[in-house]
Amino acid sequence: GSDVSGEVIAVESGCQRLRRGDRVWGDIGANAFFPNGTQTKELGAYGTYAVALETQLGVFPETLGYVEAGTLPKVSLTSYKALVWYAGAPWKTDDTVVLVLGGSGGTGTVGIQLAKAFGASKVITTTSEANAAYCRSLGADEVIDYHVANWWDVLQPDSVDVVYDTVGQRGTADRAMKIIRTNGSFVTIAGSLSNHPKPGVHQHFFINSDTNLDNYGLLDDLSELAQGGRLRMPSINGTYALSDVAEAFQQSAGGHVVGKIAIRVD
Repeated sequence: GSDVSGEVIAVESGCQRLRRGDRVWGDIGANAFFPNGTQTKELGAYGTYAVALETQLGVFPETLGYVEAGTLPKVSLTSYKALVWYAGAPWKTDDTVVLVLGGSGGTGTVGIQLAKAFGASKVITTTSEANAAYCRSLGADEVIDYHVANWWDVLQPDSVDVVYDTVGQRGTADRAMKIIRTNGSFVTIAGSLSNHPKPGVHQHFFINSDTNLDNYGLLDDLSELAQGGRLRMPSINGTYALSDVAEAFQQSAGGHVVGKIAIRVD
């Protein structure tokens, strides 16, 4: 498990930010290396107690309960990094158009909200008609039903500034190049980059777990957004006991979860 929310029960003497009793959230699923260079992955969220670096945790706001706070860190950090590190957010112009592919999933849910919070004038997303109202409630201005139409057919050339791909469908990057304006960005967390990049368009692939050892500053930014009502997880498609985690994974593997699934350890 990677996402955690809970109460700090003990800190080492060197900790400077957190104290016992703090309500914290974080993503402790970090790709790391042993001293001999062997790669490993830090996990441990699926338990009554978890151990984390102080730099991996932030204090979450009173506007969130433990369950909702526990669903947000990974997808929020992923979408924050995608848009801020790789797509130029927050945007300074008043005509920035962002396409979020897969708007009803976890990263898409947050991606839509953050795109709006970071100044996008228009957010377009893809989802099924059944989830269109949900995506609009998050801030999407236009919803393309992927069962009915292809986004690359609907959108005009040079009409979008940022494509944030949370789906990873084959050929996405090459199709995105046609609709992205000069100086725009394609960012994927699930697919491949274009073999024929468009001049003047930036493209990036990244894995959030590669940068998960020092997130506290970003978590503080996300906490401020949540406190202001601009970041939530309004759809939790099931809350499972720790003993039922395998069932939760089975539901997730179906690929139709709207928002997130939560695991309770109490």
